[in-house]
Amino acid sequence: MFKENDSMRPGPTPERVLAICRLLEGHPRTMQELARLTQLDKDPDPSEEAFRRSVDAAEELKLIKKEGEQYEFVGKKEMLSTTTAFRRTIAPIIFSNEKSTFFKLTEWYIKNDVKMLSLNDAKDIAATASKDGVVMGDRHDVLGWRFWLRFLGHGYLYNRTVIPNMKVRLDDALLEIEENTRMTAVQFVSWLKKNVPEAAAACTGSELPLAVSNGLRTLHEEGRIELISTMDAVKVSLYPIKGVELQDLSEIVIKGREMEA
Repeated sequence: MFKENDSMRPGPTPERVLAICRLLEGHPRTMQELARLTQLDKDPDPSEEAFRRSVDAAEELKLIKKEGEQYEFVGKKEMLSTTTAFRRTIAPIIFSNEKSTFFKLTEWYIKNDVKMLSLNDAKDIAATASKDGVVMGDRHDVLGWRFWLRFLGHGYLYNRTVIPNMKVRLDDALLEIEENTRMTAVQFVSWLKKNVPEAAAACTGSELPLAVSNGLRTLHEEGRIELISTMDAVKVSLYPIKGVELQDLSEIVIKGREMEA
């Protein structure tokens, strides 16, 4: 799922991958034992496919490995404590491979986040992205991708529409910065491109896309960061929204930490 030219079918959801890792933590098991413990529904065919794809996804993320006939968890135990800890651990792994289909589609989504608001149907998203050079299978790949996009914090699903807002993804990445750190807008964009690589192509030294802008505005409102706009300073524009006072920033201050859920 996270490899180059790979399928992103909806079977391996983040919750299923996490469940498999939890079952293997401290208890190596065979494929048959795992299958029995993770029976997903009464229909054996989709259940088996979803299970096997979930195991494959966990292997791709290097969270589990196979030794002989048994699979074992090879990550850190702490990452399994909550879904938040799991998300914060796997996001850098997922977005370290810029050649993966998942990375390319996410990068395309951030660059075309305004267009995405009118593309409700997964088939339309697949067709539009393919025209722009993102090679994928079909609408089922988009459905699988959307599960992970929401989980990793790049947007919210309303009915079938993805609302671009990278509040969660940005907040996770900001944990690497010491509290009360102050950066100019230009310094922040440079940091953003390095630490949130899927957004790098959509961010410039003068403006930020809708998904990033929405995320920053939300974090500002929640007191997680402070966005400062000083007259006559070098500024970076946020995506313009009518009726919103905060339209640009010259500096950013990293403030309190979000409580883990």
